[in-house]
Amino acid sequence: MRWTKSSYSSTGATCVQVRAPRPGVTEIGDTKNPHGPTLTVPNAAWDHFLDQVATGGTNFGRLHAEFLPDGGFILTDTNRPGVPALTYTRTEWDAFKLGVEAGELRSGNPVGTLVS
Repeated sequence: MRWTKSSYSSTGATCVQVRAPRPGVTEIGDTKNPHGPTLTVPNAAWDHFLDQVATGGTNFGRLHAEFLPDGGFILTDTNRPGVPALTYTRTEWDAFKLGVEAGELRSGNPVGTLVS
């Protein structure tokens, strides 16, 4: 099971990474910390989050994005307090958002760029 990131993430650049560890769920990680914490949520929660990102919405549902003054964001799972948060930079957000808008990171079978 390989990780996928947005194809808009430049070569070697870090980004949000996703994979489908088993049917019905999506695991979210961070390419700059490949052995670090991850969030695992039902596909419906991930797809809802992606829909909000793509449309500029803020009703993120189970996944919550807190935007930082520098343009980065912190991603948390509101259904699992105490689970580590994932922190991304502005560059990572920009690449992630473009990948979301292109439909690359949908649950089940993300089609962005494979993470090596």
